[in-house]
Amino acid sequence: MKKLLATPLAILIILAIGAAFAQSASHDVTIKIPDVVYLEIVNAAGTVGTPAVTFDFVTNSTPYINMVNGGGGALSPTGVTDFEDVIVFSNRASWSVSVSTSAIGFTDDVVAGLTGNGLGLGDIKVNPNTTSGRPTTGVTSVDTSWDLATPANPIATGTATLGASSLGFSGHDYTVDVQGDEDPGTYQTTVTYTLTSP
Repeated sequence: MKKLLATPLAILIILAIGAAFAQSASHDVTIKIPDVVYLEIVNAAGTVGTPAVTFDFVTNSTPYINMVNGGGGALSPTGVTDFEDVIVFSNRASWSVSVSTSAIGFTDDVVAGLTGNGLGLGDIKVNPNTTSGRPTTGVTSVDTSWDLATPANPIATGTATLGASSLGFSGHDYTVDVQGDEDPGTYQTTVTYTLTSP
């Protein structure tokens, strides 16, 4: 009988010793999330280059001549460099993209005295209609058409993009409206896309 009583007593003593030496510790966890808001014009590989849209009807005048003979209209670019998509990354609740342009410049390449009549910023239009294949998460609206003289600002709006998201247009979506009354020469402007977030 003594053996039966001794076993439960020994167990109680071990549990009491374990409880007497119990300890606790704590630590803090700090998480810092960066404020990420950026816009980039990227090439087909998704990297940033030197974007440009070119309408070169001196090298090949046939499209220009045919359009004017047909009564005028919109011509597509003859060249697009490093401008296959406009992407936005934002971890903020809202953002918007606006467009601004420099004054159109003119160089008289042919005859002294020409001033660049017949072609202005309003003749250069953007009609977003391409699909880049990149995600569009968080992009809530993109205007379907604007010209460089009176862009509908903002041209795009959205929410947190959960990574880089496509606005769904490229340099191929630019057109220039010609009528045949344009002074021959070189016209140039710089188009700036600006991303803002409150």
